[in-house]
Amino acid sequence: MNTLDVKRTELEGLVQEYIRRDVLWKPDILLIKKDAHLAVVKDYAYQPFLYRFFVGIVANSREIRVYQRLKGVAGVPTVYGRVDRYALVLSFVRGRNAAKCVPGELKDSFFRRLRESVDEIHSRGIVLCDLRNARNIMIDEDENPVLIDLCTAFSRGRRLNFIRNFIFDIFYQDDLLGIAKLKVSLAPHLLTEDERQKLQNGLRFQRQAIWLRNVGRKILKKIGAIGGIHGRNHSGPSFRL
Repeated sequence: MNTLDVKRTELEGLVQEYIRRDVLWKPDILLIKKDAHLAVVKDYAYQPFLYRFFVGIVANSREIRVYQRLKGVAGVPTVYGRVDRYALVLSFVRGRNAAKCVPGELKDSFFRRLRESVDEIHSRGIVLCDLRNARNIMIDEDENPVLIDLCTAFSRGRRLNFIRNFIFDIFYQDDLLGIAKLKVSLAPHLLTEDERQKLQNGLRFQRQAIWLRNVGRKILKKIGAIGGIHGRNHSGPSFRL
C-alpha cells in the first residue's frame, strides 16, 4: 500500500491509541486504523497558532520530501500522504523501541543492518541528525531496525553550498556515532577502536552545530508562543487556519 486517504473530519473516529497528545511544541502522534490498515498520524493541528502555521506546516513538508527521497530504503517507514497541511500519515511499525532494550537483547546482525540502512540514507544525500537518541530506532517483529521521526533530517546542498555541506558532513559523522553509542549500551563487544576514539573525543565543530540547531528550535518555539495556547482548548477544528 502506497497511499491511505484520511480526512480530518473522520480522524478522531479512526484513532486506536494516542501515542502522544497535548504536549506543547510536539505534534500529536495517533495510531489509527482505516480499511483494515494501521497507520500513524503526526499532527500539529492543536499546537499554538503561529507554531503550527510556521513550524508544523514547514516541518511536515520537509519530512514528506525526506521520506519520498528515501523511498525503498530498508528501515525507513512509508509516507502515505497528508490529512491536511498540519498532519501526515505514515506506515505503522509493530515492534519495540531500542531505548527499552537491554544489553544482549539484539543480535549482532541487527547492528549490521542498521549500518547498511544508514549508509543507504547517506548515499541519497540525507543525514538524520538525531540518531544518538535511541528512541528514534525501532525494532520490528522480524528484528530489523526501523528509523522513525525524520523531522530533523538534513539534506546535502549543491556543490558550491559550502556551509550546508559543512554541516551535512558533521551530522554524517554524528549519525555514525549514534550507531556507536547504541553499541556501547547494548552490544559493547561490537564497538571498534575507531568508534571508541570518536565517541571519546567527539567530532570537530559537532558541539557548535548541535548548539546552532537547538538555538533555532528555541527561536521557533518563542515565535510560536505568540500564537497562544493549544488549539484543543478552543472550539476545535473550525478555528484552524
